[in-house]
Amino acid sequence: MHLAPSTSIHELVTERPYLIDVLADFAPAFAKLKNPLLRNTLGRVATLQQAADIAGLEVNGLMLHIARGVLDHSTEAVTIVPKGAPGTAAKPAPEAEASPCAATCGTPCDAGQASAAPASPLSDAARMNTLKELIRELHAGADPAGLKARFAAAVGDISGGDIARLEQAMVAEGLPETEIKRLCSLHVDLFKGALDEAPAVSAPAGHPVRTYMDENAKAMELADEIIAQVDRMHRTPGDRTSPIDEMAWSFSSRYVKDLLEDLARIEVHYTRKENQLFPLLEENGIEAPPKVMWEVHDDIRALFKAARAALENLAATAAALAARDAAEAVKDMVYKEEKVLFPMALESLSEAQWARVRHGEDEIGYAWVTPGGEWTPQAVPVMGATGAAGVPGTAGAPLVNLDTGALAPSVLNQMLRSLPVDLSFVDADDRVAYYSDVPHRIFPRSAAVIGRNVSNCHPPKSVHMVEEILARFKSGERDSAEFWIELGGRFLHIRYFAVRDTDGTYLGCLEVSQDVTDIRALTGQRRLLEWS
Repeated sequence: MHLAPSTSIHELVTERPYLIDVLADFAPAFAKLKNPLLRNTLGRVATLQQAADIAGLEVNGLMLHIARGVLDHSTEAVTIVPKGAPGTAAKPAPEAEASPCAATCGTPCDAGQASAAPASPLSDAARMNTLKELIRELHAGADPAGLKARFAAAVGDISGGDIARLEQAMVAEGLPETEIKRLCSLHVDLFKGALDEAPAVSAPAGHPVRTYMDENAKAMELADEIIAQVDRMHRTPGDRTSPIDEMAWSFSSRYVKDLLEDLARIEVHYTRKENQLFPLLEENGIEAPPKVMWEVHDDIRALFKAARAALENLAATAAALAARDAAEAVKDMVYKEEKVLFPMALESLSEAQWARVRHGEDEIGYAWVTPGGEWTPQAVPVMGATGAAGVPGTAGAPLVNLDTGALAPSVLNQMLRSLPVDLSFVDADDRVAYYSDVPHRIFPRSAAVIGRNVSNCHPPKSVHMVEEILARFKSGERDSAEFWIELGGRFLHIRYFAVRDTDGTYLGCLEVSQDVTDIRALTGQRRLLEWS
């Protein structure tokens, strides 16, 4: 067996599975190798040097620990080429062979120290402090180019999980989430060089990450075509600041409009993230990055809306550039997902949590793709604030006693589903305890919302209204609140009711949403039975 800084982690653990436990016992960072999905994505291309850097270890010490593990589990001979030794990337030097004493005590022999290794990487705490300082200076207006150089010199690389932990830590220290959102693109740009070098994530067909990435591939294709169409129509070729040629626009505007509508299907992709993926990240303590990303989703939705209006009403240059802005924003989100969000999520979520993500996706839908079947999780129970939700009652099941009768749980469930309204109930601790699974749903809901703090279930810009309603209900100042909006040509009525026990104790908030378009249009009377 030959060990060098360039040795592949994937090859080592594939040929010698016992090394997964050997590495996990050596440093907590290597426990991730026990996750088969991470092992087959990020672990597939990582070298011992990269693994040592990530764990904050010296690579020679890591190789000696692996050699000890091999000797403990087999009679296989081990040869080590230490970092900095001549021929590191070539044939192993005979004098670097690990001796039994080195493998036993873990102390490098003289051969292992033939060349002085560079200084050890920053500790996790020092690394995080350096990153925080760079971000603070960025928010204070420092030149990004200079900060990039300092990052490369002091830290060198970063993962999506690192960025998530960084933003979460800075929010915990008082940096407003709105400020994180304002400069989130600059954060990614600051670390772009390191992110570009990170291995691409992958997942089997049917896994939520694979579905997201398949949708992203289609979104990139459409966005690139919109951008190409707009760029070729400038009056001065190559000058993107010049006006759009009216004649060229007259021939291509319909095509650009169709492309934009097709691209806008990515909004389903964003809704699925908000309702299925983000709740599980929050469950693992990752709250700030999802909130920031949700706000960016809303910005992209606003760009689509503005582009549609521009394509209908504005001159060629304004309309074309509005469509291009929307396409560029989608491309930027794809990069953030694939370089930051997905690696972070794969690092954080367990297989059981990914099964829960997948379990509710079909209810929301997909953009352009249907998930494959290579990765098919077992059905999982819906988890609420106090445990798994009960299965609707069958014959012989206990009845639910109500004030004016008693019903089997299955009957009560179907009654609620039959009402021409969407119902959601938030308990006294502000966690979603129930929603009616109705076929005529107005707003998207999925199983992952159960048990989620209601403040995380709304776009950040409207959270303050939700919190005010709940505060007034809890104090007893108010018992109801209502709104009405026009959306997609329909008139929607949304009402909130404080639910209290007979002694006045606040039990929670009931949200009732109804499409009243057809009700508002009624005139005259209908006194006889007429089937419509």
